[in-house]
Amino acid sequence: MKRIFILVVIIFIAMIAQAQHVPVPKVDSWKIKLNNKLLVAANKEDEKANTKKISSAELKKNGYLEISFKEAEPHTWRRSFLFFDKDDNQLLAIDSVTYTKMHIAALSKLFAPQKDIIIYTSVSPLDPNIAVRLRRVHLCTLRLP
Repeated sequence: MKRIFILVVIIFIAMIAQAQHVPVPKVDSWKIKLNNKLLVAANKEDEKANTKKISSAELKKNGYLEISFKEAEPHTWRRSFLFFDKDDNQLLAIDSVTYTKMHIAALSKLFAPQKDIIIYTSVSPLDPNIAVRLRRVHLCTLRLP
């Protein structure tokens, strides 16, 4: 009788241990580097935290702005990086990428008339016949002093 009771308790404990395993949900994340210096590494939108000041001396260096986006579910959407000014005018769009490398000279040209550049990402479905509401996700705001 004791053996049966112990066996039932062991089976019950094993079932409870298996039932408590909860998978961790996957989350999108991104990194933005300027001249190999990490500016932003994030996995959620936060305009205040993801606003970075860069000096005009950084724009005179010979380097790159790199944006890499790691998707939680890769190959399900077509991703684009969008560059806007503070008046919500689109300056540049880079389509169908999860990684891009832009020369500092090109970034400097975008900064020419303004002090802020806001970088967003948006997705569109791989199938053009699918209608979805597109939403921009704020990645980073680059600000000149």
